[in-house]
Amino acid sequence: MKRAAVASKGILTGAQKWFTGIVTTLAAVMTLLLNAKNLGLSPFLGLLEPNVADHAAHRIVLTPRADTLRAIGDTASVTATVMDVRGGVLPGATLRWRTSDSSVATVDSTGTIIARAPGRATISVSVREVVASAPVLVRQTAVRIAVAGDTSLRVADGDSLRLAAFAVDAREHRVAGPAPRWSSADSTVARVDTLGQLRTVGAGRTVLTAVHGDLRALVPLEVALTPATIAVVSGAAQRALAGRPLAEPVVLQVRSRAGAPVAGVAVALTTEHGEVALSPAEATTDAQGRVRTQWSLGARAGAQRLFARVAALDSALTAIAYADPVAANTRIEVLGDSLRAPVASQLRALQVRVTDTLGVALAAVRVAWSALDGGAVAGSALTDSAGTATARWTLGRRAGVQRMVVHVGDPRLIPATTVRATAEARAPHALLLRAGDKQSATAGKALAKPIVVQVQDSLGNPVVGAALRTAAAAGTVHDTVATTDATGRATLRWTLGSKAGAQRLDIRLSGTKARLAVSATAKAPVATPVRSEQRRVDKPRARE
Repeated sequence: MKRAAVASKGILTGAQKWFTGIVTTLAAVMTLLLNAKNLGLSPFLGLLEPNVADHAAHRIVLTPRADTLRAIGDTASVTATVMDVRGGVLPGATLRWRTSDSSVATVDSTGTIIARAPGRATISVSVREVVASAPVLVRQTAVRIAVAGDTSLRVADGDSLRLAAFAVDAREHRVAGPAPRWSSADSTVARVDTLGQLRTVGAGRTVLTAVHGDLRALVPLEVALTPATIAVVSGAAQRALAGRPLAEPVVLQVRSRAGAPVAGVAVALTTEHGEVALSPAEATTDAQGRVRTQWSLGARAGAQRLFARVAALDSALTAIAYADPVAANTRIEVLGDSLRAPVASQLRALQVRVTDTLGVALAAVRVAWSALDGGAVAGSALTDSAGTATARWTLGRRAGVQRMVVHVGDPRLIPATTVRATAEARAPHALLLRAGDKQSATAGKALAKPIVVQVQDSLGNPVVGAALRTAAAAGTVHDTVATTDATGRATLRWTLGSKAGAQRLDIRLSGTKARLAVSATAKAPVATPVRSEQRRVDKPRARE
């Protein structure tokens, strides 16, 4: 009994398992068929599709047959009517929508078309093997011109910029095609080319127009004068005694980028050390964009600076004036030892130091140089930070003492300083006979007049201390080696030879090829007649 009960229980358990498996499998199949559309398996399970309308579909009619969209983002709806073979409408058919070009237009499962870009696309719908299609044209239509940036412009005189404008459709999408063309109502205020490159000309107001087909966009433009530079009109580089006002006011002008004067601009004026008076120290530009100020220099001699600042500008203008030293408070010193150089040559650098009575160097004080005895001099026009000025002095062509004067500050108030240099003759070059040639004397006697020769350099200056050597063909010279004196001359005494006739003396300049010959004529001595002398013999007197 027990065995039979167990066997019966085993058979029932196996049947239950088999039944449960069949039910589970059928449930899975039904679930798959119901969800085949969502899982993309409809084409493969079409034969098992539970929708009867899909199998009865014979024709699809689309309404409208074609459509045109005028803006990117525009939508249109297409209605699909499914009919059977007898023309009856089949509701509930499964519609599958597609587009030939999703970059031009897309369509969703309800037949709603959305424009994506200009072009053509085909929208198709299918029920199983039955297909219908309709063309869609996306053609943007411009409805207005959009201008990039502000609707009105305010720019500075002299500025230039590129304007950007484009046509847009009803949904504000840019319409492809040529850009709008620009023009300006007043070319004296601003000029713009057709591509939108704007250049301002002068201050004022005008209207810029962008045109695209029948569409127009107007952009009001205001060109305002804006400070761009500040410059000195007059009064710079003036000179005055330290502590005294300049003779003329300093005039400054504020200009726009195009160079037009800008009125009504505040200008702040200051000085380098803040020790001088400016009247006024703040001013506003007039109709010509100018301000004027009277500048009184400080007590320090040298360059002084005025600074002019405009709030709209990053940098300040610097104007320079020069304060001349006062004679009573000025000391001038020539640096270096005695100056000496050959004629027409350049001396070593000559320096002059300018200080006040306390020995403080006077920097940026004007210095003028002038050579008095020929030659030339060129030097710095201002003293440096150490109060020194340097010049190069080229001596004149004449030997001897030469002079140069240095003017410091105002030459009418401070006496000139004279600098002297010795110009030495160059090397001996020429030997000249000045006197004593072609004399005559009795043979064996000295000539009555001395022989005078002179030595010169290449520029004609007498050479001192030049050595001369003499050689007499006949007779003798007192000095066979002679030297020139301060005038470049040497004096020679020649005693002729004992023989009558022409005689010659050669003179040579040592160290050169220069030489000359002096001639003289020796005369024969004159014979003196012998006189006989008669001697008288006195007779003796008789004695008385």
